[in-house]
Amino acid sequence: MNASVIYQVAEALPIEEQRLLFDMLQKKLYNKSNSLNKEKKEVLIKKEAIQYLL
Repeated sequence: MNASVIYQVAEALPIEEQRLLFDMLQKKLYNKSNSLNKEKKEVLIKKEAIQYLL
């Protein structure tokens, strides 16, 4: 399955089901993006960055 097929199926849904699907996808994507942001590590601490620039 690809996004085009899913889009066509979603279009065929009643408006209320489309809203429910949108809310579900939005929550899933929001949680995924938050988990990616948490995994980022600080490469340099502020003191090290200042020292590097000087």
